[in-house]
Amino acid sequence: MMPLSAEDLDTLVELGNAAPDVATLAAEARARWSGLRVTVVDALDMRGETPAFATAAANIFLMGCDGHCWSMTANPAAAAGLVLAARS
Repeated sequence: MMPLSAEDLDTLVELGNAAPDVATLAAEARARWSGLRVTVVDALDMRGETPAFATAAANIFLMGCDGHCWSMTANPAAAAGLVLAARS
């Protein structure tokens, strides 16, 4: 697991605002942070959850993992993955 720095988060938001779509954002995030799991889901899958960031291309959720279970986290240092849900 690689913790996300404040600079990483700023870059992620910039990428999300510049990307034409969620697939492009996911590809850019995977290339930039190879140790971080990046998943794209349907926006309905995340209904009721609060994104860590809302960008032009996607709502971005931070996911933590205890080695077995995945859960939402607001702590970038605990983020082991990103969940991206396209904005409509």
